[in-house]
Amino acid sequence: MKIKQMQVFEQFVQASTEEEYKQLQSLLETGRYSLFSELLTGLKEQMMTCEEAQLGQLKLLVRKGKIIVPHPEWISPSWGKIWEEQERLIYYKEEALRQVPPEERIGEWQIIMDNPYTNEGISCYPALSFIEAAYLYAYFRKDLKKNEYIRLQRIINLLMSKGD
Repeated sequence: MKIKQMQVFEQFVQASTEEEYKQLQSLLETGRYSLFSELLTGLKEQMMTCEEAQLGQLKLLVRKGKIIVPHPEWISPSWGKIWEEQERLIYYKEEALRQVPPEERIGEWQIIMDNPYTNEGISCYPALSFIEAAYLYAYFRKDLKKNEYIRLQRIINLLMSKGD
């Protein structure tokens, strides 16, 4: 039975028995890079859109991933620490969600990153919902270098002009 790639994440989410775990391991060994990439894409989509209520489920999925694919570096060396990275993403997204109460999340948000001790430009990601901004905060926060900072901030007043 040939399985569509987009179904692998659904199978991953639903797998609950040792037999289902083994079937997924076999499937991922056969599909290798492309199927594991689809699984990670599904996980990323969940991470991007989740709120507090879904964080526990995400943590369980990462634990499940460690069991089903204990050595992702065998698929691609770039995925050697993928499960630890996913755990850090959850940790920092949880941090952002904890710091901003739900009633204060409305409106436009942005992420700003800078290292004032280099002459590289400031990075800014504007026009985000809070959930999008919380994901980007977590994504960039997990790899901050010495002297870099990241800001998650809501836009209160905005004046915008476009050139002719």
